[in-house]
Amino acid sequence: MRFSMILPMQILRSTSTGITRAFRKIGQPALAATICITSIAHADVTFTYELSGADTDKAVKTFSINKFYARIDDPAQKDGYLLYQAGKFFPLYSVNDADKAYTRLTEEVIPFMSPQSRKHHGADKATGEKEPQQTSENEKMPLTSLKATKKSRKVSGIECRVIHELEDKKPVMEHCMADSSRLGITEREVITMARTFKMARDKDFGWLGIGSQDEEFISVQSKDLRDNKTLTLTAVSTKPLPADYFRIPREYKEIKTEKPAVSTKAPAE
Repeated sequence: MRFSMILPMQILRSTSTGITRAFRKIGQPALAATICITSIAHADVTFTYELSGADTDKAVKTFSINKFYARIDDPAQKDGYLLYQAGKFFPLYSVNDADKAYTRLTEEVIPFMSPQSRKHHGADKATGEKEPQQTSENEKMPLTSLKATKKSRKVSGIECRVIHELEDKKPVMEHCMADSSRLGITEREVITMARTFKMARDKDFGWLGIGSQDEEFISVQSKDLRDNKTLTLTAVSTKPLPADYFRIPREYKEIKTEKPAVSTKAPAE
C-alpha cells in the first residue's frame, strides 16, 4: 500500500519566521531541550509515518535519515526503496534489490508527473520542450502559502504547532509542525527531512508532509481538509542502522528507463 494523495507540487512559500515565533510561544522549556539535544549527535534517525482516510486503507512509509541522505521504505515493497541525497545536486534513486538494479529518477523518467508539475519544472514530459513563458488564467499555478495559528497539540507525544496551508488564500490543509528540540533530534536531520518533503512536493508524489521554508520545522501531522486524508508521524527512532544502509551496492546496474524500479504512487482506486 502506498500514498495516494495528490497535492500541488510547488513547495510552500511561507512566513517561516512567523511560524518560528508562534511555535516558540509554546513555552520556555523548549530552550533547555534544545541545549540538551545539540549536545547529542545521532548517527541515524528513522521516522515512521502512517496515512489514513475514510476511503483508503492505511499506508506506511519509513524515512531513514543520515546527515544529507534519506532512504524511503514502503513495507508493501520489500525488494525496493528510494534513496535521496539532500545536498548539492539532490539526486533521487529508485533501488531494486531483487533485480540488483537502480534508476535515477529525473523528471524525464517519472511518467506520472502531472501537467502542473511539468509546467513547474519548465518542460513537457512527452516532448522535452520548454513550456511557453505565458499561460492562460486557467493554467496558472495556485498561490500557496503557510499561516501559523495560535493552536498547538500533541501528536504521538510530540508537541507541535498548528499551521494552515493556504491555496489562493483559502485553507486546504492543516499541518502540525515541530522542530528539532521537540522531535529529540539534530537540526541537520530536520533539514534533510524538510528537503525530502520538498522533493516529494516538487515531483508530485503525494506524501502530504511539508517542511517550513527555513527548514526548521517538519510535519508531525498533515490533514487534507478537502478529503480528510491524514498523514501522522507514529514513531521516531534513533537506533543505529547498518553502515551500508544509505549506499547503492557497487554491483548493482543502472537502468535507464521510463519506468522507475519503485513506484511512488498508489494504484488507482
